[in-house]
Amino acid sequence: MRQIVTQAEFTQLPLAELKTWLAIGGTRDDAVLANLLDAAGAMCENFTRLAPLKITVRERVPASREWQTLHTRPFVGLGTVEAVGSGGSSRLLDPSDFEIGSETDTTRIRLTGNIAETSLDVSYTAGLAEDWAALDSGLRHGIVRFAAHAYRERDQGGDTALPSAVAALWRPWRRMKL
Repeated sequence: MRQIVTQAEFTQLPLAELKTWLAIGGTRDDAVLANLLDAAGAMCENFTRLAPLKITVRERVPASREWQTLHTRPFVGLGTVEAVGSGGSSRLLDPSDFEIGSETDTTRIRLTGNIAETSLDVSYTAGLAEDWAALDSGLRHGIVRFAAHAYRERDQGGDTALPSAVAALWRPWRRMKL
């Protein structure tokens, strides 16, 4: 189970780029365009398996001495780890109660001892770039193009597939599951 605690920021610069791409000068559609940028950012993450911009995530994993994979990538830093009982009660774990390990672009967590609780709530930050300006231009342009595509197709009810030009921009960043 994954919950995004702090969303990526797809306003201001991304919105200005999208409005330029669409040749929109007014502010009437800003809310719609911002929502499309959020959706395009999520589509980018789904396609590449990498969060494009820094987000804070809370993920629930089984409490185990076996390694448990954290799914949002790339891992930037650990926040807190809480042990959660079957009744929903939780307590903060001491850093000596668990280990964090990384291999290539996979981050995992495991307990170093036994605890009574059944799950762990792991809060951490993940993302390729701190902000829009620091994001790779191919990823950035793909997000803008996908949002523009969705905006143009909004009343057609037609093509919801990822445009091939966007896939080409994102493909170098794509992480495959084997």
